[in-house]
Amino acid sequence: MKETDDDIFAQVGLGAMVLFIGTLFAITTSMYVMINQLEVVTQSTQKVISTTSKEAHTQIIFVGAWIDDSLDDYLFMIEYQSLGKEVNIDEVGWVLWCVDDADNHHRRMGYLGDPQASAQGAVIWEVGDTWDNEPEILESGKRYFVVTDGGTGTGPTGNGVQCGPKWIYDRGLTAYYSIYLPFGGQSTQDLTINEYGVGESVI
Repeated sequence: MKETDDDIFAQVGLGAMVLFIGTLFAITTSMYVMINQLEVVTQSTQKVISTTSKEAHTQIIFVGAWIDDSLDDYLFMIEYQSLGKEVNIDEVGWVLWCVDDADNHHRRMGYLGDPQASAQGAVIWEVGDTWDNEPEILESGKRYFVVTDGGTGTGPTGNGVQCGPKWIYDRGLTAYYSIYLPFGGQSTQDLTINEYGVGESVI
């Protein structure tokens, strides 16, 4: 009888040991999976924070604006600011728009790399460089001159002179010039003319 009891106790002990080892293995495996997932989540979070921070600090600053010709062109000076992210000028959009007294909306739009018939050379060039040397990208910390044509629609010529300097001056209107970056950032400048003349500031 005693030998039978010993066998039963031995079997129970062996089973408990197997169960204990299995439990340890399951806990170890679970901890490995949890730690691995935590590392993945942490790395993803850091990447999202880094990307969001870069995009949040990427912007266009308007430095100045002037009447560029006697018809419908503006000349802007902008500064591109970024945490190391350059953009292709063909991906940077712009819209010149205004609303007249009859509540008609007028829009002229395009990309910084698009040609404009009224520009005497490049549409955009770096400050300090020659006006016919168009860059391919905007670099952080650099300033650029940009020629913008009034009128409506797209294309090199546009239609009419709406929202151009003379047009808004004669009507006492305010126009707006917006630049849109390819990853969502945008900047808008109000355009009001108190003194009309080529070279006069636009405020």
